[in-house]
Amino acid sequence: MRLLSRKVLQGEESQTLALADKARQMRAKGIDVISLTAGEPDFPTPQHIKEAAIKAIEANFTKYTSNQGIPDLIEAIIRKFSLENDLHFEPDQILVSTGAKQSIYNALQAITNKGDEVVIVSPYWVSYPEMVKLVDGVPVIVPAGIKEKFIPDVRAIRRVINGKTKAIILNSPNNPSGAVFTKSLIEELAAIVKETGVYVISDEIYEKVIYDGRKHYCLGAMKSIRDQVITVNGVSKAFSMTGWRIGYMGGPRDVILAAAKFQSQVTSNANSIAQRACVAALTGSLRDLDSMVEEFQRRRDTACSALSHIPRVDVVAPGGAFYIFFGIEAFLNNNHGDRRIRCSDELSTYLIEKHHVGTVPGSAFGDDSCIRISYACSTADLEKGLQRIKTGLTELNS
Repeated sequence: MRLLSRKVLQGEESQTLALADKARQMRAKGIDVISLTAGEPDFPTPQHIKEAAIKAIEANFTKYTSNQGIPDLIEAIIRKFSLENDLHFEPDQILVSTGAKQSIYNALQAITNKGDEVVIVSPYWVSYPEMVKLVDGVPVIVPAGIKEKFIPDVRAIRRVINGKTKAIILNSPNNPSGAVFTKSLIEELAAIVKETGVYVISDEIYEKVIYDGRKHYCLGAMKSIRDQVITVNGVSKAFSMTGWRIGYMGGPRDVILAAAKFQSQVTSNANSIAQRACVAALTGSLRDLDSMVEEFQRRRDTACSALSHIPRVDVVAPGGAFYIFFGIEAFLNNNHGDRRIRCSDELSTYLIEKHHVGTVPGSAFGDDSCIRISYACSTADLEKGLQRIKTGLTELNS
């Protein structure tokens, strides 16, 4: 029998998806499982967006579109970038894709050659290192842990950049930590990017989910490095459109054209109906978004309070997104019966199997000292899940 692809066989499955699936399988068996794993708002897609999709179907807007995206959507993205982010693009500097995940992968395909290094700050979104490996690049990890409140040391980033470095991947607000980069940090990062000449893929998918009066600062808006930054965004999180699968990016013309060439051979255009819905999302009312963020902040406060009252749990309140990445190092190398909890994977397994609450181990995000919960679920489920985490960790404490 012929061998399968070594590249794929050596890769890792997305742990967030795997644990969400495990929770679903347990529920299918009649087990009462609370899943705090998925990065998916539990709010419905706003009505005006759904109506735009229905109108597109009724108008038979169901055929192939331009690989790059429909003109109305490209125009809406250009306007959004200009008004909200001080990013200024021409139409051929925008590419619409099947989710922000594909946008990031397209960008990596466009810029990465075999052996190129890509710097990633941990904790990181689970797919970044695997994507780099799939394009024959080498991920280089720079830790920024809970003791640093998940804020990277710019000097540490600079130390790992060398002649092989092609790009840095940045994510603010961050998944899984919720860390939000300040203006001063963005300015320091821009200075390094300018000095070294590397590209930056800036993943800003959680841009609008931000708390406590914080402001999102866009790295690509720094004039000195505008031709080095690829800004990725989408509608999944802000507009509760995860299943619609629309992401987009803006960046240097040569990068976008190369990414479009790659996309043309892999998926071609994004879903035509969803593109029409995305126009409505980017040009319509933000009332539903504002209400969603207010509710997320209430849930964040509830979750942080509950976790901080569990002895030996380390909690840093997130400034954005809808996750808490809390420290569990004190619970490692503990026994529960004949079970030894040696790492975050085993702790998450213990919590779902023994206490029926799904979490994601920090190892998936490059930091084994933490685990992640999502509060993009109902308040009732969140409170029930937090109580089960408390019970499980208290048992380990005892």
